[in-house]
Amino acid sequence: MRMMEIVPIVVFFMGMFGLMTSKNIIKSIACLVLLEMAVIVFILGLAFRTGILPPVGQSLENVYSVADPLPQALMITAIIIGLAVTAIDFTMIINLVRRYKSTDWDEVKAMSTENFDEC
Repeated sequence: MRMMEIVPIVVFFMGMFGLMTSKNIIKSIACLVLLEMAVIVFILGLAFRTGILPPVGQSLENVYSVADPLPQALMITAIIIGLAVTAIDFTMIINLVRRYKSTDWDEVKAMSTENFDEC
């Protein structure tokens, strides 16, 4: 395995560990973003090859030395979707903090079940 494949795997598992052990909602969102970026870098690392040409703008005599634009296009789409999901996550955390005055998973869960029992 190359370094472009090993590093994202390590970062992915660091993010997974942080997601499982974090009691803070903001840290959980940061770990989720770390997971997304590790997957994106891993897939781009798999598609990376030295000595290949861009698929446009040059005369293509040897078809085998042209870069595949599909992984790049998919990862740009994944980045945009990840950005939108992160924005929604932070919008929801802002509403949670305004309502429950806490960013701790356990406190928010306890307060939300108390409010649910009162209804």
